[in-house]
Amino acid sequence: MISLFEIAERTQTGEKVEEKKWDMELYRTISELVKKYRIEFPGEGCFINMDDELAERAFEAAIEFLEKMGVYCVTTRRRVRLSRDEILTAIHEAPTEILMGEGRDRRIWKQRKIEEKGKLNVCPGHHTPFTEDLAPLVVSNFAQIPRTDFIEGFNFSKVDGREIIGAPMEVYASRRQLGWMREGVRKAGRPGLAVVYYPINTRAEDLIGVMDPEHGLRRTDGILLTLLPDLKMEQDMLCAAMVYEEYGSFKLSGSFSIAGGFCGGIEGAIIEGIAKPIACMIVYRDYIHYTGVEHIHMLNGRQILVPGINWARSVVNQALNRFTHTICMRWVIPTSGVGTELNLLEGAMQAIEAPINGMNLYAPRHCRTTTNRGQTPLEAEWMIEVSDAVIEQRFDRHGANELLARLAKRFEGEKPAEGYDIRECYDLIHHKPMPDYEKVYISAKKQLTKMGLKLL
Repeated sequence: MISLFEIAERTQTGEKVEEKKWDMELYRTISELVKKYRIEFPGEGCFINMDDELAERAFEAAIEFLEKMGVYCVTTRRRVRLSRDEILTAIHEAPTEILMGEGRDRRIWKQRKIEEKGKLNVCPGHHTPFTEDLAPLVVSNFAQIPRTDFIEGFNFSKVDGREIIGAPMEVYASRRQLGWMREGVRKAGRPGLAVVYYPINTRAEDLIGVMDPEHGLRRTDGILLTLLPDLKMEQDMLCAAMVYEEYGSFKLSGSFSIAGGFCGGIEGAIIEGIAKPIACMIVYRDYIHYTGVEHIHMLNGRQILVPGINWARSVVNQALNRFTHTICMRWVIPTSGVGTELNLLEGAMQAIEAPINGMNLYAPRHCRTTTNRGQTPLEAEWMIEVSDAVIEQRFDRHGANELLARLAKRFEGEKPAEGYDIRECYDLIHHKPMPDYEKVYISAKKQLTKMGLKLL
């Protein structure tokens, strides 16, 4: 596989390109490839891809796209070129499983196949803001979920009562985050559980300053290093990738594509959605990715469902699982707030997709989360329960598609629901939902059972 040192050199010697020119070139290239490879949404009612040939064409389109475009370094405004041979070699040499954690909390995180029947790997929470007074208690609650394989960190705007401003305070806050994470997993009786650093900032000093086998990020822990939308990388993240490659920590990325931007519609987003995790693997050595396609209207919490978005996600993940070693995760991000029935039903829709398309489960949270209102442990336990039921009841692509179509009708005419503060709907002392939220959960189970997924 091409070395990170070679990537670093290309960020300094590659062709100079203004960012606006890159954006327009990306849009034109994707538009041409959508036509060339005949990527087209089959129409209403299609939530899972049934066309294996389409997934193969989409994969070939993504390889051509990555070969033509390369990756854009926003730090130096240069193009990092990648040859077809370098791309395919990297795909071939990537691992299909990652070891993480220590002692009895050691876990193996694996690539899944389409419709595979084994239980999914799980990251149950965080990647959302919490105040420091709740931090260790919240971490402990998520670590108590038995299926937890790792937990990701969280962000916050104040530390020790002070605003986090500038590099020195960011480094301090980053180390505090890891301290709270380690304290939380110890409180849960799982001291060896892997934690993943969620960067306070993407400066190199913030990314590297948490390395500390005793009190911070261990060699058996991980860090989130991700490309920006539209195949854009940063030198500071590359710097961190090179250091962590030697240190030994695993790395993961946010590698979904966004429809409604320079990729165009869902068809164009499919191409970037396949290319992006491959690019992340090459330039940062990320091997675990939350993948797929999202729509800008859903990320903004304006619309519960956009036609074709589930299908587009399905194409991306089926292509990645068939033709690469990418370890995919489904990031469950409902548009409705926590503590609501719509939040659980939206989460269920995404948890149903995961085992069908070959995806593990990752950190359910509200799409437009605010402090202390992004997630509770119940949503994590819910997504596990739903995905397990899909596997145990042996749903295939056709059965899952029918179930998703019935569930989608539940959202017709609905707007995203407002949610609650975690302390209003979840008992963090006794690790259970508040009574009103328990009733909402039971109602959601009854509805899914009536639709054909037996949860009662």
